[in-house]
Amino acid sequence: MAPYIPQQYLPNLKKYKYQAIDKSLISKYVLAEYWNQLVKIFPLTMAANMVTLLGSLHVIVAVVLNQIYAPNLVETCPPWVYFAFSACIWIYGSFDAVDGKQARRTGTASPLGELFDHGCDSLVVSLIMVLYASTCQLGETWWTVALVFFALTNFYMSTMEEYHTHILFLGYFSGPVEGIISFSLSTLATGIFGPQIWATSVYSLMPLPASVVEMLPPLTLAQSIIVGMGVILIPTVFASFSNIAKACREQKKSVLSAYADAIPFFASIASCAVWLNASPEIRTQHLVLFLMFVGFAFSYIVGRVIVAHVTGAPFPKLNRMHIPIFFGTANAIAPSIGLAKMFDGPNELILIYICLGYTAIQYTHFALEVIDTICSYLDINCLTIKKKTE
Repeated sequence: MAPYIPQQYLPNLKKYKYQAIDKSLISKYVLAEYWNQLVKIFPLTMAANMVTLLGSLHVIVAVVLNQIYAPNLVETCPPWVYFAFSACIWIYGSFDAVDGKQARRTGTASPLGELFDHGCDSLVVSLIMVLYASTCQLGETWWTVALVFFALTNFYMSTMEEYHTHILFLGYFSGPVEGIISFSLSTLATGIFGPQIWATSVYSLMPLPASVVEMLPPLTLAQSIIVGMGVILIPTVFASFSNIAKACREQKKSVLSAYADAIPFFASIASCAVWLNASPEIRTQHLVLFLMFVGFAFSYIVGRVIVAHVTGAPFPKLNRMHIPIFFGTANAIAPSIGLAKMFDGPNELILIYICLGYTAIQYTHFALEVIDTICSYLDINCLTIKKKTE
């Protein structure tokens, strides 16, 4: 098996410098001082990656609670569960915001920090969307699928943009700041008023004549938020492609070649949608399991891009994580082209478990191998601060 980081790209780890542009007004004028004070609670002996990990584990706790009380994303949880969701999401976002500050105050900033941070984020993003779907009682429906896929698309395009421009760009409304605040407040409000608030017709909140409302498709408050996310995603993706094109021209690289880097990702998202459409029983009965498998695959795909970014390696395109996605899709659509499914009926659920196991094991192997390689080369530890030798 070829190494995840070829030997010739390792020296670039020592040349790498993290660059970011954050246009968030909330970050600058509201949360900056909170973050400056929050980071002080962590001892100088604690590694920044440990802060990242502890924050991410809070989301795992919330997901476990959700699987206990609302496994089908439609059940009503006790109010304290929604409060727990809110607290866990807020703590995750807060720790994610200060891990870089912890790295700088301990003098341990490194490419591994960015990789570890983005790696945890890529795993967590789909889980937070599932929590939000459960909070709004969207159920195992296309609305939940859209919610997760919109978030994954936004994350991937941001990562791809960072690879080509060498700058992480966070706009006036970004997932790590405004997104976390929105989801934390939404779950808090649900704990206070109950999940039924999300079933309110959005038109009832607007001064529209009844004759106009009758001509519009039914749309709840929760569904309108997802529609809004989809609408906002369009200019966001366009801006990413625009920034990539500008960077490529400045670097005298092919714009079309850079754009082509997005094809495997969008092909994967489209394949997952086709799979779910061809197998409605998976979408309506085992969607959370399916999204967990997709989440591991996505994290691996994004992780390879981040590794390429910090090492200056070529952009990774197709990889072994695309295999279960494309195979599962081919299996699902086989009857439509006159072929028999290899995994049919209950056996397709077995296929989902196989895909989940495969992607989880593959992602774990990737993460551990990359961490070990970088730690060995830079002579650092991942979750502890290595004492400097005289």
